[in-house]
Amino acid sequence: MQAVVRAVALRLRAAGVPWRLAGSAALLVRGLPARPADIDLEVATADAAAAARALGLPAPAREAGGGWSSERAQGHVAGVGIDLSGGLVVTGPGGTMRAMDAPVEEHDGIPLLPIGESLARAMVAGSDARRAKAIAALPDDPAARARAIAYAESRAAASAAR
Repeated sequence: MQAVVRAVALRLRAAGVPWRLAGSAALLVRGLPARPADIDLEVATADAAAAARALGLPAPAREAGGGWSSERAQGHVAGVGIDLSGGLVVTGPGGTMRAMDAPVEEHDGIPLLPIGESLARAMVAGSDARRAKAIAALPDDPAARARAIAYAESRAAASAAR
């Protein structure tokens, strides 16, 4: 999985596409216990088509549901599933959150979303199921867990102000 993440990184850099790794693959890159089923990538809406081309994915198409919307393309790189989202926006009772507003954390040259980002998005969407999944994925280390929750609460509060 990590070799495919690096291959994806090389392709997107060569195409000049700013991107970030999300989901359980981002946890894995950090060295946290995770078993990703696929690689979740996020780019700006304007970069979605170029990212899809660079990765050999079909052209992105608008998808929306459950308060989540993006230009989305799915496919495979080296046999690993790729889920590309361009311009992801989460809307719910907690406000509106734009994925590309999240800060990026570099780890071994890979741009990652903060660990608490999934929890923040679940909070904004008002999804108990997503919230439970995000909490279960948080690090066991109490200090790291507390930082991730504080980040999520801060990010969700900022989204509520929109």
